[in-house]
Amino acid sequence: MTAAKLTLVIAVAVLLLAAGPSPADDAFHYPSWAGGPYDATYTEWWYFNLFDARSGVQAIFSYFVTNPADLHGAGRVQLAAVAYTTQGRVSEVDAYPAAAFAASGQQADVTIGDSSVKVAEDGSYRVAGASRDGRLVWDLTYAPQAEPWFAGDRVAVGSQPWEAMSWLVFMPRALVTGRLVVDGHAYAIDAPGYHDHNWGEWIPFDALWNWAQFSDERLALEMGDFIGRPAGGVSVDFGGRRTVFLKGQYWLLHTRWALDGKNGVWYPTESLLVAGDDSRWLWVTIRALGTEPLRGDLPLPLPDLIIYEQTARYDGWLWEKNPQGQWVRSSPLRGNGFKEYTARHL
Repeated sequence: MTAAKLTLVIAVAVLLLAAGPSPADDAFHYPSWAGGPYDATYTEWWYFNLFDARSGVQAIFSYFVTNPADLHGAGRVQLAAVAYTTQGRVSEVDAYPAAAFAASGQQADVTIGDSSVKVAEDGSYRVAGASRDGRLVWDLTYAPQAEPWFAGDRVAVGSQPWEAMSWLVFMPRALVTGRLVVDGHAYAIDAPGYHDHNWGEWIPFDALWNWAQFSDERLALEMGDFIGRPAGGVSVDFGGRRTVFLKGQYWLLHTRWALDGKNGVWYPTESLLVAGDDSRWLWVTIRALGTEPLRGDLPLPLPDLIIYEQTARYDGWLWEKNPQGQWVRSSPLRGNGFKEYTARHL
């Protein structure tokens, strides 16, 4: 990326942050991208997670579509859900026909079959659905507890100049209430959660990423790092101030790995994330607790994409410079969160 392009991307990001995301920014974006030569690669998803420490349950839900116009009959719609409990993991990725997907261009009202996301008048989201085999059923309300922010607007993510992705962190932290049923066991959920939204046009196996997310009552952390690309960022929101570290200001080192024997792919189980500038430094170790590989199942002869969905333990500190110019510990990072690592499966 040239200096001029980088300056433009940063300028656009600053304007987006100044304006602040609206409910329409969390809506369906395909109409504003349609009409180009790469429409068949257009992909969009709405992602949600939760961590209920009382019951030991963590879960993720993703409402996903690619090629929503079903060009050449190749549209793909998926509903993915993973629950991590003290009894183990339950994971389902259900495929639906293109006609089963519908979404609003005004707000995040999304439907896949009988599962849906609906925006209430008070700004909360009702996130409901079920896996086709009935092992996972959820009916949850996400009430935002932190301000949304644009993490990226048409960011270059692949080897081709047309490959671009946008990322909206609409709920860096949310209060999640409702019911989650895992293999017939019902959990009453009253816990923190998170929601973000990605969309754009790219080749799945050409835009690989590391992603991480953690929040507590004082601090919210998000990372989106594109492997081998100049795009990436780490955000820390603490004390009413958000700091975004770009590549060159943060470093991610995977220090331990494990082999996915079924797919023949190595994935990280422990990582060190360091980020800093002249006013803040972050140092945190991220240890995977549970790992679930989700296959993209791309048509042959394309190499498959695997997303390693992980629950994780975060341990570290945020440092800040005080008025006397001294570095002091401002906030610990201690607790459970989530992370992802993507890889090609040849």
